Amino acid sequence: MEASANAPANRESFVLALVRVLRPKHWLKNVFVAAPALFSERIFEWAVFRDALGAFGIFCFLSSAFYILNDVKDRHEDAAHPRKRRRPIASGRLSPGTAIAFAALIAAIAVVWSLIELDRRFLLFMGAYAANTLAYITWLKYRVLVDVIVIACGFVIRLLAGCAAVHVEPSPWLLVCGFSLALVLGFGKRLAEVEAPGVTAAHRATLIAYSRDKLVLVLAACTAVCLMSYMLYTVAPDTVARHGTRNLVYTVPLVAYGLFRYTFKAMEARGDGPTSILFADPVFVLCGLLWVSAVLAILVWK
Repeated sequence: MEASANAPANRESFVLALVRVLRPKHWLKNVFVAAPALFSERIFEWAVFRDALGAFGIFCFLSSAFYILNDVKDRHEDAAHPRKRRRPIASGRLSPGTAIAFAALIAAIAVVWSLIELDRRFLLFMGAYAANTLAYITWLKYRVLVDVIVIACGFVIRLLAGCAAVHVEPSPWLLVCGFSLALVLGFGKRLAEVEAPGVTAAHRATLIAYSRDKLVLVLAACTAVCLMSYMLYTVAPDTVARHGTRNLVYTVPLVAYGLFRYTFKAMEARGDGPTSILFADPVFVLCGLLWVSAVLAILVWK
């Protein structure tokens, strides 16, 4: 009786471990894939919305497959980390073999989904993202500065994939803004890790070369570049011609507030990365919703 009663609980625990190893909270990062649709002149067409949503879903599966591979590779370091030790693989609730098989399955689903719903150009960007992420997992994550820059390149690839999905040409200013924003998020995460109690270079090798002063400097520079590039994007001639309005410039204060608030939270070590900071801060979420609402309102009533 006891064994049969434990079986459903074990199955439930196994399913929960599979869900947690996907890191669904980190799917928020794949908003970069859907972002080009927001700045498309065909934003209100159903086909654009459908393709952007499909591209977002595909990258959620694809990125989760690499999160799993990263967790398998880092399982021993994660086991000694004050927070990461609770992850399914590091805690032993999910075996490395099972995790790798699960990663292969969801990666295959992402590829098949892409072949069915989107064109081959989108698949090329999936391949570029996979190569970039594998390089990070196996080697580049141990290189100071390069570790954050490679992550930022992954976000730019997401933007380019989103452009391919909805068939729009990427604006150079939008790419610069996306890259610098990703650097803000990445260096902000490193700063939060440096400030976090109990986290040392044993948990992330590059932390030995980072310091608060260094990270505050590069974070300030990246924040300035991100804000300036967004300002220039809103008033660029091709942006005005594409959307038929100059009013996107009025969304700059919301972007400035969001950037500075994230920087403050990272400097205060409020969370250990972008997703934890965002989910723990309702004001930040409200700012993001207001920005999206403002952009849509401007594009509707231009």
